[in-house]
Amino acid sequence: MKRTVTLRTHSRSHRGTETTEISSLKKTLCVLCVSVATYVFTVAPAYAQWPTYPTKNVPRTADGKPNLEAPAPRTADGHPDLTGLWDNAWFHGGKVAPPPVSPPGEPPASTFNNVGANIPGGLPFRPWAADLKKKRSDDGTRDNPDANCLPMGIMQFHEQPQPRKIIQTPDVIVILYEGNSGIRQIFTDGRPSPNNDPQPWWYGYSAGHWEGDTLVVTTTGMPDGGWLDIQGSPLTDQAKITERFRRVNYGTLQIDVTIDDPKAYTAPFSVRVNQRIILDTQIIEFICNENEKSVRHMVPNEKVEK
Repeated sequence: MKRTVTLRTHSRSHRGTETTEISSLKKTLCVLCVSVATYVFTVAPAYAQWPTYPTKNVPRTADGKPNLEAPAPRTADGHPDLTGLWDNAWFHGGKVAPPPVSPPGEPPASTFNNVGANIPGGLPFRPWAADLKKKRSDDGTRDNPDANCLPMGIMQFHEQPQPRKIIQTPDVIVILYEGNSGIRQIFTDGRPSPNNDPQPWWYGYSAGHWEGDTLVVTTTGMPDGGWLDIQGSPLTDQAKITERFRRVNYGTLQIDVTIDDPKAYTAPFSVRVNQRIILDTQIIEFICNENEKSVRHMVPNEKVEK
């Protein structure tokens, strides 16, 4: 689908309507900050996409509205079914809002801009990692993989404003990310994480198992020089990411993520990603390099200040 846009923006259907909303972000100076001021909404011609089609088997209240508080659906083998189209609570329905506040003693909410924004005292950087994050920020975050149409890595994909579609089968769970057309596989067929010095992958190697109603996923084998967030918090080839997926009810998906990267951080840390179900729509094609005009405009912060 050809789109006429200003800088690198991508049109997508407003979920549940037939209007078109530009929800992608102007990648100039700062790639993205989680505030209304940093979003640039650009008017572009509307193109037809999949017409609205009702999601099947949605629980309903007595008045016929979707019952998002209903129990989570289950698969034939009894596990919670994570299948569905999800967006982030901070950008649900295309509206920016603060992420839900976690109860005391539970992981604080992550943000797309800064994964450690709600961790008291911030992330436990090693000195070199803190210096690298500062350098990336001072450079206008122009080397962020997302800004260069490269895979973003797990945490940025979790926090992307564009939706993601989860497809659950007994042996593998596939996540299709609208942002940058990312595809991720989580194997649940009993295989262990690889220990044969595998070639680093952008999304690493993910193996999962169920602990009660929680899907626990361990990911290793990611490349060095990764970005956890827009500000450039580093992720190295020594990292292990552990995710705990829990479908709290029909409409809510909660993902607690623990980053254990002794090369970049002095201690592991955990954050929470909150996502909400989206009904009656689909993800759309997102070709990042099509009509890409953002990178040429990115300049270090000191040049902006001048």
